Amino acid sequence: MLSALFALFAVSVAFAQSGEDALKNASKSYKSYQTGNDVVELQAAVDAIQVAMNDTQVQSDVDAYLTAGDIYSAAIQRYVQDRTMAGAEPIEPIVAKAASRAAQAYMKAYNMAEKGRDKKAALKGLEALQGNISNEGIFAIQDKNYQDSYEAFNTSVTVHDFLTTNDGDSAFAEDETKLNDERYYAALSAVLNEQYNEAEPLFIRLYESGYEDAGLYDGLYKVYSGKGDMEKAGQYLTEGREKFPEETTLLFTEINYYLAQGKLDELTGKLQEAIKAEPENISLYATLGQVYDQLYQSNREENPEKATEYFEKAKKNYEAGLEKQPDNASLIYSLGALYFNRAAKMTEKLVELGNDLSKEGQAKYEAMEKEINAEFAQAFPYFKKAEQTDPNNLNTLIALKEIFARQDDYDASNEMKERIERVQAGEKIESSYFNN
Repeated sequence: MLSALFALFAVSVAFAQSGEDALKNASKSYKSYQTGNDVVELQAAVDAIQVAMNDTQVQSDVDAYLTAGDIYSAAIQRYVQDRTMAGAEPIEPIVAKAASRAAQAYMKAYNMAEKGRDKKAALKGLEALQGNISNEGIFAIQDKNYQDSYEAFNTSVTVHDFLTTNDGDSAFAEDETKLNDERYYAALSAVLNEQYNEAEPLFIRLYESGYEDAGLYDGLYKVYSGKGDMEKAGQYLTEGREKFPEETTLLFTEINYYLAQGKLDELTGKLQEAIKAEPENISLYATLGQVYDQLYQSNREENPEKATEYFEKAKKNYEAGLEKQPDNASLIYSLGALYFNRAAKMTEKLVELGNDLSKEGQAKYEAMEKEINAEFAQAFPYFKKAEQTDPNNLNTLIALKEIFARQDDYDASNEMKERIERVQAGEKIESSYFNN
């Protein structure tokens, strides 16, 4: 028992010594880096300070936090220099979130410090660090690392507040616009990372300060839609659209809002507006065609005349998109589906007519069947071209299987069935059926 206690004590002492030794090694390597600018020494300093700061005894040392701040500051400065020189080449940082780590270390040192010189050193470190905290956030956004960009820009705002509270000189003291930009990018990063609770207070602060940017309203919409409050999301979106009527980002957000709400009648006007703004955007023609298609289907029973009008508008928009991009498989399929679905709906009436065995009933049945086959025939060339463009599209293959069966071409129908099974099994079909 005594030997076990002694062993435990020995291990504890070893860990304590390890932390102190690591701090000494970190300081030594950092000084060598300052003298020779050797990145190997900087890496050694970073590795050692990380070990040192895990030691509880070292964590009570103000100088350790100041040293950590200096080392992490050097690491982010080196990363900014290397990344700027590298251009488009990927560069790994010496340590992740170096600027945020440095800021936390300096603020901790200031709060722990009893001596004026230590407080002054901590504030001086923070003042020199501010620009690189922003750079860290910018690089993280470029890398789509939104958690790190949120942390960097949020730290930037925190450091400004810390310096202001403690009589330091913040780079944003005379530049409220730049400070608000830091808040905006922190909030944007949080939204992109779906951290809506973190983004909300930042966006609200900007909103209440009169921050004028369309992205603010887009961000507020995303925050509240992400939290399931579509009423509040819609209110901010409407306000943003009124303030920035020419901003296409908000227009597209509004289109998505109307889609989510199922407000199809209002949506058609918004999509037409979007097409005027971006006439080469093929997805807009496809979406407007789909909206008219849905309106056609919803009016088919109660208002056949209006339904026919919507059918023609859907067809017109799909065709307009194909004029811009003739080989767009989605648009080609959509045109085929327009006719196919109309024919499929007509088959429901055909079943009813089949129950009438009178001569007149059979005549109606044959006329309806002929009309249905004509609809399927109109759909066929679109599905054929869609399959030639993308032979792995399941919806296209299913439609072709049905049409071939109706044409009594069972060999082709069975071929489509086989291809459907192959695609469902994960196989990629290399060539079109119609090119064989």
